[in-house]
Amino acid sequence: MLRKAATVRYFSYILGTLLTITNLFIITYLLDIYQFAVWGVANSLIYIFSQFGQLTYVQYVEKYFPNFDKDKMNYFIYKFLKTISSLFFLWLLILFVLEYVGYFDKFNAENLYIIFILISLLTTVESSIEVSSKYLLALNETRKFDLYELLIFKLSRLVIFYFLLINDYSVYYLLLTNLVIRSIFLASVLNYDKKGLIKIVKRIISSKIFDDNFKNISYTVKAFSLKSIQVTFLNVIFIILTTFSSNETIANYSLGILIINNIRPIISSLSSLLSPIISVNVEKRKDNSELINLVIFINAVLIAFISISGYFVTEYQFIINLFLQSFDTDIYLIILISIYASSIASLYYPKFLNLLFSNYERQLLIYFSLNYVGCLLVFYILSITYETNLIYFYIIFEVINLTITRYLFKKFNLNNNKNLLSISMLFVTVVITLKILNYPISSLLVVGTF
Repeated sequence: MLRKAATVRYFSYILGTLLTITNLFIITYLLDIYQFAVWGVANSLIYIFSQFGQLTYVQYVEKYFPNFDKDKMNYFIYKFLKTISSLFFLWLLILFVLEYVGYFDKFNAENLYIIFILISLLTTVESSIEVSSKYLLALNETRKFDLYELLIFKLSRLVIFYFLLINDYSVYYLLLTNLVIRSIFLASVLNYDKKGLIKIVKRIISSKIFDDNFKNISYTVKAFSLKSIQVTFLNVIFIILTTFSSNETIANYSLGILIINNIRPIISSLSSLLSPIISVNVEKRKDNSELINLVIFINAVLIAFISISGYFVTEYQFIINLFLQSFDTDIYLIILISIYASSIASLYYPKFLNLLFSNYERQLLIYFSLNYVGCLLVFYILSITYETNLIYFYIIFEVINLTITRYLFKKFNLNNNKNLLSISMLFVTVVITLKILNYPISSLLVVGTF
């Protein structure tokens, strides 16, 4: 089952990546740099809001749903989706507060209330999709989710975005298109068994959100806090950077963040399939270490391949220079280090899941919180005085998380002392570092990556 799911996920994610990258470069080429900055900020806000909008449900579904029957899963998932939908006005209120304090002034955007509504609706849809994806994972139906995302979202989005952009439609229309397509995608996911969308909507509406809503709250709050720490750090430091930087700098880092947010799920695709297996094995007190080490090894090989491919593309500016004419030359380094930064989480996420499901969430939360606050404070202090590269800070943040996870995994004797981490990651790290230092590294690349 895992092999089939992993094959479909890799296949759909690889094709989806090509479509996403093509879509991303079309946007950078056809959208003026100021509207691209608005696009980047809007997507960062959606990303942050949607993580908090999941309300600990993703963590509950990941750990407990694999041990439930389908009727019990449905009882909770419909209740969760109704609760998520009720937060729409909260996101709208936050956006109007941000406007009141002048956050959006530098973008010179008109009709802000329209973009606020779109951001709030997209937040609701994205939160619902994230919870629903874990629901299908517990049902072993991830192949349908992956194929729906490839065909309904990524392929159709590329075609429609290209049509809109060549006809000079604004970023507002891009957000509206995203909302419509993601909503259709969500409907397809919920109706995966073809039993009728109307019936599902009725069950969501009739769910009572004040009954049995927040179960196992002690665990889910800690796990939710950990997830929020991991996924919001990059976007939070980006929001901080926007208050001190020009629109050109914001546009540069918008591209880097979009690359990280889109490539990170691909590299972590195999790891994301492990949660029901790890959950069941922990419940039955079975050892997960061999499976975890194997997945980390596979991830390391994939990272090496993607990172070295990214090096060649950015070093020789293969094709992408056609789409980046409005950006300065620093954009190529930002693209390269963004590709590398997107890979680090996949090297510790399997062990992180094992610790989380083994009731070590409190220890993880303490260490990750200290890392989060420390990196955030240092970044803020430096940003006041210097132009700070936020991708470097994100890499530091993730490397510390990796170190913490490996330390705790060993401390609690969850490891079988086999270290399968490929030497390829060391090689890639050296290559990226030398590239940053402008060292001539062509001779290194004749050596095999793996």
